[in-house]
Amino acid sequence: MNVAAIEMVGTALPTRRQAIVFEFKAWGLRGRRLLRDALDREWPRRHARAEVLIDAPVLAEFESALWPQDETDPLLVAGKLQNLRLALKRLHGIEVPAGAKFGFWKQVGRATRRGGYAVGRELREGCLIPAVGGGLCQLSNALYDGAVRAGLEVVERHRHSRVLPGSLAEQDRDATVFWNYLDLRLRAPHAWRLEIDMDAQRLRLRIRGHRPAASDAWPLAVAPRRPPEASNDCGSCGQHECHRHTGPNLDGLRRLWWMEEAWPEFRERLQSERGDDDRVFGPGGRRFPAQAPLRRVSQSIAWRYGRWRGQALPQVRLAQLRAHARDLARALQPRDVDLVLPQSLLPFLWRDGELAGRRYAVMMTALPMRALQAELDGAVRRHPEQRSLRDFRADPALIEAEWDGLLAAQAWWSPHAQVLALAGARACALPWTMPAPLPSAERVAAGAKPRVFFPASPLARKGILELLAALRDQDLEILLPPGDSERGLDAGRATLRRVASYRQGLLEADVVALPAWIEHQPRALLTAIASGLPVVATPACGLGAAMAWRRVEAGDVDDLRAAVLAALANV
Repeated sequence: MNVAAIEMVGTALPTRRQAIVFEFKAWGLRGRRLLRDALDREWPRRHARAEVLIDAPVLAEFESALWPQDETDPLLVAGKLQNLRLALKRLHGIEVPAGAKFGFWKQVGRATRRGGYAVGRELREGCLIPAVGGGLCQLSNALYDGAVRAGLEVVERHRHSRVLPGSLAEQDRDATVFWNYLDLRLRAPHAWRLEIDMDAQRLRLRIRGHRPAASDAWPLAVAPRRPPEASNDCGSCGQHECHRHTGPNLDGLRRLWWMEEAWPEFRERLQSERGDDDRVFGPGGRRFPAQAPLRRVSQSIAWRYGRWRGQALPQVRLAQLRAHARDLARALQPRDVDLVLPQSLLPFLWRDGELAGRRYAVMMTALPMRALQAELDGAVRRHPEQRSLRDFRADPALIEAEWDGLLAAQAWWSPHAQVLALAGARACALPWTMPAPLPSAERVAAGAKPRVFFPASPLARKGILELLAALRDQDLEILLPPGDSERGLDAGRATLRRVASYRQGLLEADVVALPAWIEHQPRALLTAIASGLPVVATPACGLGAAMAWRRVEAGDVDDLRAAVLAALANV
């Protein structure tokens, strides 16, 4: 926003001549600022992120709404959110040393289209006009208010030229900025830390530090500095003769769907909620950038190279997900304020600040990583000798980023009952898409021995060790599908037999049992239930309470044995 407002007499409109004069003055003032800063030994430097003061006391807090109640052009607010989002990446988490100057423009940099900044609303010459970088004054206002409350020294600050109704200028708590000669500069005798974040509705700022006991915060003026003044809005003022008049913006906000993990349940949700202006990537929409031929070749090479270097599969997969998250970030536009995201990309997008100021729902395809690893830790305590249970461990910073992103989400979409139980008020339950039942004519007749089908790769996290321990003294067959397997499986009296496919295992099974520690997509169990087969499973399988299945707890061998034998007795 600009404080060099031109006084308007009567109904006089801004002219092109005035605009040209203003630009020449602005360039002159920018040059003078550059010269003065070059001669100033204490001019502001750019400060880096750090964590030295991350646990320091909070000296001041501030928050403000992002969406005005009487907004007539939401696209300009979306542009403001984009501008704030970019500025936050330069500001959040920085720590300023004692005695060092902080400069808003030195830290943020110039707001340009090339830098990703969008058109927002800016106050200039008494009018609210669309301008690249518009809306950054909401951030400078928050910084000034927080600095005053925290007792920082305000080295430079400029008031807005016009007091808008309901703005901080009414209490003399505002600070306007305009590249580069109208700046906000701060300093303190102690080190301090700046934290800023946005959710879909509000901007929040915190200043941390260890303020000396003798230092007091400045008193805030609460009386109006002067009465608010009306300002024209270029989108709605009706002054068509004005050279700055733009008229109302007919484009609106929209939702983006990134259907990277398109479960049937998520595709059905897309079909029922998709709007005419929605952008969809994936099934039924645009092709993912990663599906381009050159990208597919490069990803294949990166995958093979990672495996050749001895990286675990989860590490190689994480590298691919980072690349996909960058694809999504590049596809986002300011007007994409509503998103539907896959859970796998959430921690990367959250950590990079791409979700600040946006509303989003998460397509949950797994437990949150912190819950997932807690489940695996329980399995490790039961089977410490199984190395496969320790393979799936993520970077703690990534785990926290995912959890913070999930807490800020509008909704968790999932058919999985265990995931929904963790979601609380954010839970958006989707019904499992039930497959067609298996033809009864293809069912294999009962054999000499009862047959129990284990519908997952025979791995420790899927509960194969518990099933073998429960049935090792029984004269029966345990059918295993193709896939990876733990080594040295010992079934005791029971017989292990591989089947050609999951379908074949279901056709031969008398009972289907999956005592899993972790199971996110129980498609084989759903087919078994639809076909009327007895099913024994743990809550980790995510089946609904209304479905026909026997529940056992993960790791409870005695309960599992009783449930399987009871199911076999009723066949």
